[in-house]
Amino acid sequence: MRNRIKRVLWLLALSLVWSGCGGGSGSKENFSIAASKLQRDLSPDVNDTVLSTLAENNNAFAFDLFSELAKSGRKNLFFSPYSISEALAMTYAGARNNTKSEMAHVLHFDLHESQLHSTFNALDLHLHHTDANYTLSVADSLWAQKEFTFLDSYLDTLKVNYGADVRLVDFKEHTEDARAAINGWIEAKTHERIKNLIPRGALSRDTRLVLTNAVYFKAQWMDTFNEDLTQKDLFYLSDGATAEANFMYQRLHALYTEDTDYQAIDLPYRGERTSMLIVLPAEGKFDTVQSSLKSIYPDLISSLTNADVRLTMPKFEFTTDVYALKKDFQALGMQEAFEGSADFSGITGKKDLIIDDILHKAFIKVDEQGSEAAAATVVLIGVTGAPGDPSPVKEMVINRPFIFFIKDLKSGQILFMGVVQKP
Repeated sequence: MRNRIKRVLWLLALSLVWSGCGGGSGSKENFSIAASKLQRDLSPDVNDTVLSTLAENNNAFAFDLFSELAKSGRKNLFFSPYSISEALAMTYAGARNNTKSEMAHVLHFDLHESQLHSTFNALDLHLHHTDANYTLSVADSLWAQKEFTFLDSYLDTLKVNYGADVRLVDFKEHTEDARAAINGWIEAKTHERIKNLIPRGALSRDTRLVLTNAVYFKAQWMDTFNEDLTQKDLFYLSDGATAEANFMYQRLHALYTEDTDYQAIDLPYRGERTSMLIVLPAEGKFDTVQSSLKSIYPDLISSLTNADVRLTMPKFEFTTDVYALKKDFQALGMQEAFEGSADFSGITGKKDLIIDDILHKAFIKVDEQGSEAAAATVVLIGVTGAPGDPSPVKEMVINRPFIFFIKDLKSGQILFMGVVQKP
């Protein structure tokens, strides 16, 4: 009888999570909370130079991880490096000694920690915006074993800089219920675009802490495409085959650049807070551009100038599989965090925690009206042992594999990046 009552209470909690309106703050959750007594700092003392420095460092990590993910040979690749950076920044707050050093190196956390978390806070607050034509939201939470004890300093760091409290669940006796609750929170925060991020079996009785980050984006183009001009045509795949796709067309005035190896165009969204940068490698140059993207990107950004462009590009929409990133981070040099020698004593005061895996999943939709994107990251932590331009019109026909970014215009932070091999 007691187990049945517990089960009913869990189902009630899940129904409250799922009843949220996708990222809204008004949804109620029936969870015990391990909360800091402090409040989030809504006016962090961070200037634009430091904000841009964090964005540049995060972008350097983005390109490193992109290089690792590209080795998989996936047809389409898409992820939010910002979501991953922020989820691991919360983890980093509890790392110590060599574990901390390795994480800082791989994640390019070059700012002193006294600045790092407050700058993430400032960047989050800057990015978060909603109006009739634009939505960008970032949400963080922690889920811990119900008898878990945290250092007050760790709880304070997460609450003040990330607005994150800790929801207490029971991984030991109700592992699947805990998994459903976390997945439900992620689904709500991403407007139902990211479902089942944590697969069955990913959590265990030894799981002690799950850190989650969810990013949701939806915006209209500054210059929308006329749906009447959209028509089917051929998209040329990297293996020489072709696939039919729906191509949008418009002539517009936009930031544009070209090189012997690529063309690039920057398409702003309404409100001019963010834009989509599309890089189209020249025929036969995709591998060259993709492999040198990190070095190309700064020069590409600085060389963008106003131009009159006839743009043809495909509509596309896809949801990625779950990316299990443990091996990718190990390849980049973050080793100890996944080993028995891991030191996350800044979380509990003990050296008994280890990262089991880092999971990520993303969604992207691009059509005539604009773009919608969502991504979520979880860090699974267990116990150790467990107009007016006179230049000629440019022609850009995106009918072969291309690379794209959704980026914040003020800081330069890359929010999402991906590759479309087949729309």
